[in-house]
Formats: sequence, C-alpha cells, structure tokens
Amino acid sequence: GDVGLLGSGRNLVQIIGRAEAPGSDGPVAPSPLSALGGGEPGMASNGWAFGGDVTASGHGIVMANPHFPWGGEGRFWECHLTIPGELDVYGVALLGAPGVQMGFNENIGWCHTFSAGSRFTLSRLDLVEGTPTSYRYGDTTRDMTPTTYGVDALVDGAVVRVERTLWSSHIGPMVNLPLIGWGTEIGFTYRDANLDNTSMLEQFLAMCRATDMDDLQASYARVQGMPWVNTMAADRSGRVWYIDASATPNLSPTAQARFRTRVTDDPIAALLYENRVPLLDGSDPDDEWLDDPTANRPGIIGHPGLPQLERRDFVVNANDSHWLTNPAQPLEGYSVLHGFERTPRTLRTRQNTKVVQRLAEAGGLSVGPVLFTLLDNESLGAELLRDEVVDRCRTVASFPVDGSDVDLLEAADLLEAWDGRFDLESVGATLWREFMAGFTVADIRSGGALFALPWDPDDPIDTPRGLAAEVKGFDPVALAMAVAITHLARAGVALDAPLGEVQWAQRGPHRVPVHGGGEADGVTNILAPVGALSTASLEPGHPPLATVADRTARTGLAEGGYRCTYGTSFLMAVELTDAGPKGFGLLAYGQSGDPRSEHHVDGTRAYSEKAVRPLLFRDADIEADPDLVTRRLSGGA
Repeated sequence: GDVGLLGSGRNLVQIIGRAEAPGSDGPVAPSPLSALGGGEPGMASNGWAFGGDVTASGHGIVMANPHFPWGGEGRFWECHLTIPGELDVYGVALLGAPGVQMGFNENIGWCHTFSAGSRFTLSRLDLVEGTPTSYRYGDTTRDMTPTTYGVDALVDGAVVRVERTLWSSHIGPMVNLPLIGWGTEIGFTYRDANLDNTSMLEQFLAMCRATDMDDLQASYARVQGMPWVNTMAADRSGRVWYIDASATPNLSPTAQARFRTRVTDDPIAALLYENRVPLLDGSDPDDEWLDDPTANRPGIIGHPGLPQLERRDFVVNANDSHWLTNPAQPLEGYSVLHGFERTPRTLRTRQNTKVVQRLAEAGGLSVGPVLFTLLDNESLGAELLRDEVVDRCRTVASFPVDGSDVDLLEAADLLEAWDGRFDLESVGATLWREFMAGFTVADIRSGGALFALPWDPDDPIDTPRGLAAEVKGFDPVALAMAVAITHLARAGVALDAPLGEVQWAQRGPHRVPVHGGGEADGVTNILAPVGALSTASLEPGHPPLATVADRTARTGLAEGGYRCTYGTSFLMAVELTDAGPKGFGLLAYGQSGDPRSEHHVDGTRAYSEKAVRPLLFRDADIEADPDLVTRRLSGGA
C-alpha cells in the first residue's frame, strides 16, 4: 500500500505520470528537480536501546523519537490495543494503519528510524536511434510495453475523458527525470523493492506479539516485511538489537563497485544520490537485481545479509547508515544500497552517539534520565565551535553584506552568553541556526569551509572539529555570521529574542512556543518548519508566512520566525521490568486533528513544557488513573 511506498514509489508519482515518449515534436519538458523529493531535510528520527549491562535494573530500555509531519497522513495516533489472550501492546500507528508500528508489550520494546538505504533504483537506458521506446540490453534490443490510462476530469465545466499512454521497460515504469527528461538517446526507468511487499502488516503484528528477543528476531527472519526503517529493540532480559531490515535491492559486488564509481565520476548519478536516488545502468545485464534464495521475494537482500547487531550496552541510530550503530563494533561489508560505510556522519548522528555513549559509560540508567537527556536540546555545533566563532567575530568586528557593513560585536556578545541549547528561553539559538545555514551540508559533515580539522574515518564521531581559518584573505565564518544577521533582520526577528518567542507551532487558534532544532543545529530533538514528506492533510491550513529569500527553504525562517510543522511526534522511553513495562512519553501534536478538540493542542502544550506523562500499561495503573474515562462500543447486527 501507500504507507509501504513512503520511502520509494510514493515520492516518484509525478515523474512517472509525466513520462511521455518523445514524439514528432521532440521530448516532453523535463520534470522539475522538486518532483523527486528526497535529499535533506527529510523523514528522520532518533532511536536508542540500552541493555542490561548499563541499566540500574539489568533490564532493557528503549527510547523512541520519530520525526514526522505534524499534519496529514504522516501523523501518529497513540493507542493501547488488547485482545485477551492474544494481544497486549502500547504505542503509535500511522493514521489509517492498523495495529501498532512502534511501542512495547509486556516483554519487549522497539522503535524505528528512517533507513539511509535505498528502497528503489533508477536505471539509465541507451535508446535505439529513431525509436525512443526501444532500448539496448546487452547485445540485444528490447521494446518497451505501453499501457493507456484514462481518467474523467473536469475541463471548462464539463467532464471529459483524459487518456495518457505510459511505458515500461522490463525493469519497470519509465520516468521523466528532473532536468533531463526522456530524450531520444537516453531514458530512465524505475524498480521498487516494496512494490510487491505484502507482508508489512504481518511483520508489525508479529512484533506486537513477540515474547522476547529471540521471538522478535525470528519474526524478522520469517516474515521479511519491513519496508523502510531501522529497528532498535530491547527486551526484559537486557538484550538490545539493531537491524536495518528495510527492503533493499540485491546487487552483485560488481554492480555495487560500479555504482560507487558512478556516484563519484558521473554528475547525474551524484546529483541523484544527493536526493537519495541510486542510478544503475539499465542497458547492462550486470546491473540487474539478483534473486537471493534467503529472501521472500525476487530481487531483494535476504535476512542473513542485512546489517544487524546484538549487544548488552547500547545501539543507536539517527538516520545515517548502519555503520556506527555502536562505535565499539562498526558494521562493515554490507551492500552499498544499505548506505555507505566509513563516510561522514551528520551533526545529529554525532550528538546522538555522544549522548548515548555518555549515558552508557555512566551506567545505572533508568527511564527518566534517558528521556530528559533527549529533550535537553544541547547543540553539538555550539559545543564544537561557539567559543572560536565568538573570538572570530570580535576580531573581524564587521563584515560587508550587499554593500553595507554588518556589526558582528553584538552577535559575539549574544553567543558568548548563550546557553548553547535550543530551549524556549535560549537567546542566541536563532542566530546560531542562521549562521550554520551559511555552510553547505558537505561543510558541516566533512569540514570544508567550516571546520579546521576535517573528518577522519578513524575518529568519526569527534571529527570534524575546530574552526576553519581564513582562506587567502576571505573569511567564510565572518560572511556567514553577517548574512545570518541580515536574514534575521529581514524576517523581523530580533537577535536577542528568546527562541520561544520566535519558534512556535500553530494548533488551531493557539500559538504554542516550542523548543528543539533543525538538522544543522546539532541537537537530538528535532522540531522545524521544513520536512520533505508530502502529505494530504484535511486539517484547516494557516495563511502562509512571507518567505526570506535564500533562507526559508533551508531553515524555515519566514516573517516573524519559525512556524514548526515537522519533527518530534511520539516521544517514548520505556523500561521492560519484571513488574511490567514502565514508560513515560507524550504525543507532541495531540490525538486529534480537529482544531475544535482539546486534544488538538494539549499534547503540544505538554511538549512545550517538557511535561511527559506515564504510559499506563498494567490494568491496575489504568484503573487507578483519576482521569480514566470508560466507553463501551458495540457493533450493529
């Protein structure tokens, strides 16, 4: 279904629908790059699992922090589902999806993060001259297959039948690739690893019923229905486990090596991969997906070949690849389509890893410290660079932007006094965010113009670090700060405004101040005005805010600040004790999408105040809840 294609075909609908074969008038215009989706920012999450060696009780603890849209079908609803003798599970499900996709039962808890791997591939086809619906394949040629689709559409007040012929190669549907299109010499086709995945709901149900870690692991090996997420899990015995069981195309070692080379040497392949789209050579049989006898359907990697790790201290993921699930035991040698290994990590991955390592090294963990550490909103970027940036601003004093000198001394004073967090009362957080947005993703991950010491694969969490020096008399640090100050002024945001005054969530008529940061802020707790997952929300919208040129698309900065619509959704920390699960959490946007409901805003206010609540599971605790309301529903005949 559509949920199963969130990481693949759902995002390609536009370029599939636009794929018309070149006619006598030449090729159809290429799709815009925005039609691809993907890239950064996108769907994200943090997931931690702590084992018995580092918890006070010896039991497992799981922390779930999925980052999803706050509107539309990407929202979660919180539930506790019971069937006497059959099912007893607490957690969340995507709207319209049955069961629980993330949560806990009596014995085991689990969380998910969006996988960095590839759920589909595009393939470039060498077309036969003069026949753009035929292509070369090895030493032969093949013809594409046409299919004509028709829909009734309202045109000028009348319903008319509109038809379009779409074409498929032996690989899959043809696409109108952004910036390139479908030409007379080359075309592009697509194959999806989740298109035939009919086991997703069976997989989630098996997880909900798992009795221990062995049972959970066996369900993954048996069902193989996970579409697009990593899993971190812990059980009552203190075992923790990570797996990226997402449906992943199975390429030969030769095809993987060619793909790596292509991403480095081919500008088209590099641009596509920046948008999470891997490109293969569809005219070369060596780039075909291979069948794996251990897989439950053709063309994907079977369970034994999936990245996975079991330990008793911790596993962690924040949407980078499997490689550093636990830095003490790197996962290497897996398919390149699971995500690259020994490559730079995001600031958020680095911060998650440092925080989890610190908690594990301290030992004696319980649920409370785990949950509130996630919400401390500490910025790794500030920890690494703030003092040196302050010194640079004081040394430079001013820097020209658009012909006017911008004073950097006030910025230096504000950042020196800043608490280094993205909390409601934090003064300087917005300035730091806009400063960091002056650098590319590559700069922030690898070093570039921002860091003095570049990324080192043998020190992957603590590099890059240190502030880069001027380059031949040009100072990108001073420029980024001056531009940040200018953009904030254009948005009407005072430099000394606390974050809670200029970052908010609009819940019906209620403007609720919210904490948290974006990807480049280097915080664990993501809350932002931007996210790449398209939704079809039926909730009443809000008037758009005036944008800030060259900045709104990057940080969400608009007139008056940041109206957040994406990020922390369900927040859960649970310990699997002998007396039953002990958990705390919240649903940041509330249970209801109806602005008239009190449950449209109560969760957001709780999130704003960091007021987590017990996640009541045992019957006695539920019955003792002073806010308990009981309703009995029965079906009709």
